[in-house]
Amino acid sequence: MRIAMGAASWEVDTDERRTHISELSHGLARGGHHVTLYTRRDSPGPFRRGPQRLVRVPAGPAARLTEADLLPHLDEFAANLDKHWGGHPPDVAHLHSWTSGLAVRALDIPVVQSFHGLRATRQRPSAGVRGLVEIERLVGLAADHVITANDEERTALAFLGIPRERMTLATTGVDTDHFRPGGATWTRRPGHRLLGLGDVEPHSGFYTTIGALPRVPDAELLITGRIRHAVPRDSPEVTRLLRHARDLGVADRVRFTGPVGRADLPALLRSADVVVRVPSHDPLGTPALRVMACGVPVVASAVGALRDLVVDTTTGLLVPPRVPTVLGRALRDLLAEPVRRNTFAVASTDRARSAYSWARVVATTVDAYRKAISAGSRRRGTRSDTR
Repeated sequence: MRIAMGAASWEVDTDERRTHISELSHGLARGGHHVTLYTRRDSPGPFRRGPQRLVRVPAGPAARLTEADLLPHLDEFAANLDKHWGGHPPDVAHLHSWTSGLAVRALDIPVVQSFHGLRATRQRPSAGVRGLVEIERLVGLAADHVITANDEERTALAFLGIPRERMTLATTGVDTDHFRPGGATWTRRPGHRLLGLGDVEPHSGFYTTIGALPRVPDAELLITGRIRHAVPRDSPEVTRLLRHARDLGVADRVRFTGPVGRADLPALLRSADVVVRVPSHDPLGTPALRVMACGVPVVASAVGALRDLVVDTTTGLLVPPRVPTVLGRALRDLLAEPVRRNTFAVASTDRARSAYSWARVVATTVDAYRKAISAGSRRRGTRSDTR
């Protein structure tokens, strides 16, 4: 099968989303499919990377653009895609995020849409967010098939009017050969280690995690993730978090590692007693899934994919987002019970291996592609009959 992966907003996507798209593409290529990843050209650079082909499509200035700035250039993105394909379009286009879906909506090929996070699932939507919800609804309705990342997203799309029979639940996956228990670990100080994972952004929940530290007096907190600032220590979010830590008297127990590469990440994960993942929204759950595969218990917020991944009181604990008192009690109690942590660790590894292998995710995704191709054929046939 010839598959076009469309990621128009690649340069501003989260690391988690880009990781998912890249690893899914690799898995499809290993299965014998021909995968091409189409991103917007934001700077000069190579056209190939890894087993899937990378094509960087001209659309607007060759510079980093926000999603809002990208909007006027989506028609150009679609036109250049169509020109690139010529008379040989792919069998199916898998579009990632609403920007790609909006760009390719008019091209006559079978389309599978992934959103990787809906505005409709976020609390307290602003007027601007409500406008994006309507765009997401229209993009979902225009697609031949929609892949949802979690149950919360599927429910929200159904509420927006997307028929459930046109949706397939396909989670993210994890490489259980790379992310596994045992092996090297990072050195650590005496006492307990808590690890926070994710881009250092306001929605990631690090403010809540720091707020829980006074209730966990013998634990250090390592925060690991991308800091979107030319000078990381001057990042407004880092400044806000450090000020919060100083105000609570826990600044000496908080450290930022910056991003850690994939090769070194398992050793860091295995060095933690508990990993804390408490964002306000998390459509994919990749960091938590990698932790589970390494046999480390997770305390997570009950949102998005985390609600599906973490089986409360079996593989870890679920807590409400933005409530540091509840998080603090959960961490304190879990750190005091090593037998319970070990039980969670074993169950986490089993769940990651049995339910979230990339082979399983790829098979589910290919099935969704076939449904889209079938629906696209019927759609084109109906259109021909009406001419």
